[in-house]
Amino acid sequence: MNRLLALLLTVGILAGCGSGNKHTSGGRPVTFDDFKALFPKQQAPYRLAADSLLQKQPDSLALQRDVLKQFLTDTLAGADSTKTKHLKYYPLAYVAGSALQYFVIRAVDRSSSVAYICFTDKKGKYLNRMVAARKDANSPEQMSFTLDNKYVIKTSTEKPVGSNTALKEDFYMANANGTVTLIMTNSNGPTTPGQIFNPIDTLAHKHKFSGDYTSGDMNIISIRDGQDAKTFLFFITFSKDNGNCKGELSGTGHFTGSSKGEYKDKETSCGIGFQFSAGRVSIREIGGCGAYRGIKCFFEGGYVKKKKGE
Repeated sequence: MNRLLALLLTVGILAGCGSGNKHTSGGRPVTFDDFKALFPKQQAPYRLAADSLLQKQPDSLALQRDVLKQFLTDTLAGADSTKTKHLKYYPLAYVAGSALQYFVIRAVDRSSSVAYICFTDKKGKYLNRMVAARKDANSPEQMSFTLDNKYVIKTSTEKPVGSNTALKEDFYMANANGTVTLIMTNSNGPTTPGQIFNPIDTLAHKHKFSGDYTSGDMNIISIRDGQDAKTFLFFITFSKDNGNCKGELSGTGHFTGSSKGEYKDKETSCGIGFQFSAGRVSIREIGGCGAYRGIKCFFEGGYVKKKKGE
């Protein structure tokens, strides 16, 4: 029996199951492995292009809502669509990660198509989901995603701006508990003069050192709460020498003392030391960070914490 026929039969079996106790045609309860078998198995790196979301799929491959409710959630797209009664769900890919399992599901209504990555633990317990790709029939904007071999999720949002295309790339890491952390943003889109795009601006900032620190209009260090008390998220951007030397870096730092922190880049030798004090933070390079700045300037200096509302 080939894979396509087996897949169709499995979908048919699950489609015939009621919302109560679900069983296979042989009387055996439907298992997580049965559900997982509905998804084409893929390996990282895996990429889903936005254009592919508009391709029509047979209704026979659609997942039933009671199946989603049993293994994931039947409100998968509830927060992202007002036309939930018209939604159909299709299994696109399954990727086995080192700590998580990744299920890519397409939700389709009459005018749009959205791809979600659903995260489960190694035993199949549902943890979380995120929007990873989107294509609306009546909008020029589109969103694709890539899951690389280190299980970093990169979403790429493109939209036309005049004769050019604006591209915004967001990089996320899914943690073992299913929470998703934004680790970096790249963008070639137009910005308002004198305005800085801060990719972690809206994240939690309850820690005593969390907040925004500035040293002039175009120099900012943004600190936000980490996954636990030992870590913090940061975003640094600066412009020196009348804009002729710029630098930008974001990532996750670790507290090495009551008022000290450190960041070490996994891809380069770059490292940043943080020294916190009352209303201030000072930084210095503890490794070569030339990949993230101009050759005549450095990640260094003191920054003053902004008061709330400023």
